[in-house]
Amino acid sequence: MAFHLFSTSRVAKDLAAGGVSPREQAGYLVISFLAWTLPFYLYLIPAPVADDPVFLGWMWLLEFFAVVAIFVAGVNYCLRKCRVDPRANFLVDFSCLYSPVAVTTSIVIWGTFHLLTTLPLGMALRAGSDGGAWGALPWVSSAYAYDVLRLGFYLAALLVIFWRVGAHMERLSALRQPPGPAAG
Repeated sequence: MAFHLFSTSRVAKDLAAGGVSPREQAGYLVISFLAWTLPFYLYLIPAPVADDPVFLGWMWLLEFFAVVAIFVAGVNYCLRKCRVDPRANFLVDFSCLYSPVAVTTSIVIWGTFHLLTTLPLGMALRAGSDGGAWGALPWVSSAYAYDVLRLGFYLAALLVIFWRVGAHMERLSALRQPPGPAAG
């Protein structure tokens, strides 16, 4: 069996067939942790850039409560989608499906974020802009706007990940359902 880091559908099929060994399950769990740890330490998920402690305090507080709420609601949403023996399947299914969903979603979300922030900043600096171009790029020229944009992308990434994992868990439950009686 091979890891499917970019194909959640294949992971779901393997799980439905009982073809994911405990060692592979552990591997998916490790990858799930790394899916968030590596981007933070490689600065792909940027830190806030504002230096106003009051703004940062409120931003941190808002982010903290939003992340906790999304995680609690997201895990419960995924649990509801696990309809076939959740006692035995939920944790394994969630962990294994989370890996490819987090990897692919993070690539799209943070790639888009950097296209909207880093690319315009680099283009403006390369053009030797005197500052006039910054007015057209408020999310780059203002630390506050940048931080709000970063927060929006971070929360969007979490919401999309839980939504996608839940959708795949529902699909996986359908794959595990025994076939109905033949129409006759």
